Amino acid sequence: MPASKLKCPLCGSEECESRSEHNRLSFEYRCERCGWYRITDRALTQLPQQDAWKLGPYVIEQNRRGVTPRFLSSQTKEQAGEPDWSVGIDTAIASFPNTVSERLDRALVNMAGETSQLGQGIAIENEGPTPVILARNANEAFTILDYLASEGLIAGGRPSRLPARVALSARGLMKASELEKGLLGAKNRQAFVAMSFDPALYPAYAEGLKLGIEDCDYKPLRVDAKEHNEKICDTIIAEIKNSKFLVADFTLHRSGVYFEAGLMMGLGRPVIFTVRSDELGKAHFDTRQYNHIEWSDPAELREKLKRRIQATIG
Repeated sequence: MPASKLKCPLCGSEECESRSEHNRLSFEYRCERCGWYRITDRALTQLPQQDAWKLGPYVIEQNRRGVTPRFLSSQTKEQAGEPDWSVGIDTAIASFPNTVSERLDRALVNMAGETSQLGQGIAIENEGPTPVILARNANEAFTILDYLASEGLIAGGRPSRLPARVALSARGLMKASELEKGLLGAKNRQAFVAMSFDPALYPAYAEGLKLGIEDCDYKPLRVDAKEHNEKICDTIIAEIKNSKFLVADFTLHRSGVYFEAGLMMGLGRPVIFTVRSDELGKAHFDTRQYNHIEWSDPAELREKLKRRIQATIG
């Protein structure tokens, strides 16, 4: 079906094209501000008015990694076409930074990701969100640019008015590179483990997943193994964001494991899928496309996981 011009449902930009696909069960959007994404018709009707703009930065970050995200109405995957990088809208929104410092860092990294040569300007809008710097409106954009200018991270200082094009300084590009290495590089040794907490599976963790991760000099973390006084959902989101990769064991197919794996994929970071051999046939259709490590006992799980980490994570 040919594309038509209309407002982006995420940022409101009129520089957006859309066309329906999969027998009108989902739509493809190409927005000048947000990028390229797909969304189901059901998810479109359930976009939260106050938070829909937070999906724009998510799209930009996924596009930069070569991924076209497809938004669903929730973490429960709905059969609305091919399950290519599908993610619930609430899962994607949950990946939005919940601290000012992380938000500023992500803005800088995103600007660097849009910069292909020194001095290249990035468009900052005067109406509506500017997803690339995680700004909801012009006031937020000025606040973010004030900080970047005060740190010498943008060339020529903060613009006096919007819209404007802003370029990172050499210092800003170097800082962005350091941030990316700090988040995903050699210094980050934490691996998040998502799995059922059924007591019958504890040996799979203690003698399989935990040891396989430690064999590769990473530190495994299960939320139940970490003392905390916060709400468990807040803790899960924070620790996933602090992890270099995630290992998801889908044995017993607990919904929380799907949520945690989806959140990590939403951040564009590696997820390793594992499942006990007798449970593979029960896997949800949206994860069957991925290469699961099948295991029958903890020792086999340990060895296979170690080899996978060495081959894909380093």
